[in-house]
Amino acid sequence: MKLSYRVAMALTLIVLSGLYILPWDKMGFDIPLLSKPYTLGLDLQGGVELDYKVDFDSLTGTGANDKTTIIEWLKAIIDRRVNSLGLAEPTIQTANYGADTHIIVQIPTKDYGDISEDEKEKKSREDIANAKATIGKVVKLEFKEEKKTITEEDKLERRLLAEAAVKELETTPFVTVGQKYRDQYENVLFLSSTGALPPEASFSGVDAVSSFPYRTGVVNTQGNVSLSTDAEGNPVLTGNPGYAVVELQSRTGTGEYQYSVLFIDERPSAWTPALTADGKVLNDQYLVSAAATFNQAGQPQVELLFNDEGKAIFADITKRLLGKPLAIYVGGQALTAPTIQSVIPDGRAVITGDYTIASAKELASNITTGIVPAPIYLTSERTIDAKIGSHALREILMAGLIGLAAIVVFLTVYYRVSGLLAGVALVAYTVFLIALVKLFGPVLTLASIAGVILSIGLAIDANILIFERMREALREGNNLDRAIHIGFDKSWTAIWDSHVTSLVSATILFLVGISMIKGFGLMLGLGIVLSLFTAMWVSRVLIEVVGKYMAKNTKMFVGEGK
Repeated sequence: MKLSYRVAMALTLIVLSGLYILPWDKMGFDIPLLSKPYTLGLDLQGGVELDYKVDFDSLTGTGANDKTTIIEWLKAIIDRRVNSLGLAEPTIQTANYGADTHIIVQIPTKDYGDISEDEKEKKSREDIANAKATIGKVVKLEFKEEKKTITEEDKLERRLLAEAAVKELETTPFVTVGQKYRDQYENVLFLSSTGALPPEASFSGVDAVSSFPYRTGVVNTQGNVSLSTDAEGNPVLTGNPGYAVVELQSRTGTGEYQYSVLFIDERPSAWTPALTADGKVLNDQYLVSAAATFNQAGQPQVELLFNDEGKAIFADITKRLLGKPLAIYVGGQALTAPTIQSVIPDGRAVITGDYTIASAKELASNITTGIVPAPIYLTSERTIDAKIGSHALREILMAGLIGLAAIVVFLTVYYRVSGLLAGVALVAYTVFLIALVKLFGPVLTLASIAGVILSIGLAIDANILIFERMREALREGNNLDRAIHIGFDKSWTAIWDSHVTSLVSATILFLVGISMIKGFGLMLGLGIVLSLFTAMWVSRVLIEVVGKYMAKNTKMFVGEGK
């Protein structure tokens, strides 16, 4: 390839990469590709690393393939649960310590923007506590029927839930508590709005409130109020009683407020576990599999298969609930509630409806996650708050800039113009690397940045090998143009050998390592490939172009005269 083409290619790559890494979102350009955020690991952004042991000892007859399947199911469940909290995508990996299998969950905290460090730290602690509570839930598949009555015990349980929310509000913002209870419990309503108070937020004495913000304790209110008539035709207001906690931020008009309300219906659930006549519960221990299949008309459906003991239980329940719905819950979340069309004695049921192939597979997969019988136990926890993470990131960036500047100064002093050009190529390498990190989104951690630093060392080593070969060629009487070619050609085998050896090591670390080791291996490998490209293309192009104009001043060009 002609030198002019190579120059144009190198400059184009540098300019495009430099433009790509600019903070376009802060400049008012909301373009998804250009505004992609950098993904920081928990040691830089703050967060928690949770180590869960998978308890296979409680299982019988579990083979290696079964264990692999169970682990993948558990990882999928954990991923969905963490994402449901609105946190950054977790890093979930497995690790084997002797005969024990562990699942390592790393959850970086949210970027809460321009708030104080203390507030960020407080919100991070809340996120971590919610994540631990959510992941630690028992994974369970349940079949439920409609609940007909509400007991006094049910009402007491719901009031205690409201009182627990009030206690949390002493240290946690209302919106955080409201969203948590809404997402984790059934028949819970959270509203935050402005205007007349809805029935769920109406409480005695509201008109007398004069100091804001004002928060109630647990108050009895009505939800879903509707107008009906009694036996004599008189109008009657009916609704679902419940327990509310109301916060009035301000009065905005007559009978109107800026408010937030957490309403907990006294009904714990509209569903109760499905039982046989003799009290047996239909749950995950009786379900063998759930899979997407097709009926005779080619319509997608979901097929459930029960074991021998489950056949009798399922037949009893389908006989009693004929024509009524049977809900399927996984991890406390309702997936579907199909109506029982016939008695099913053979333990093989199908869920029909307006399913596509994708939706049928998704429902089958969600049901399958609840079949996992292996419990997980939290064995260790490593927490880094957001304040330490942001401080570490600033220190790393400053150290990187100082180190890069020191390297460029050294190369320039010792190898003169060639060293300066190598420094320019090193800056180009840094721009390329940042652009690739932004484009593909690998998680940046202290370990992965250490891999980048090591790859920079290899890039410097390559340039030094090239320059020393050039000096040898000049001492042997070659002209500068010839010396440049000899320098690159004779150093190539040594550069190739060191880079390939390091790349193999990085690949092994990435394939067999866990957590931070994988990040180190990934960034080391990426940096090695990129440094090799930069040394042989950008650095060489710059040296060849400038060398044409300094053929008579080799001392200034590379620190060695003919």
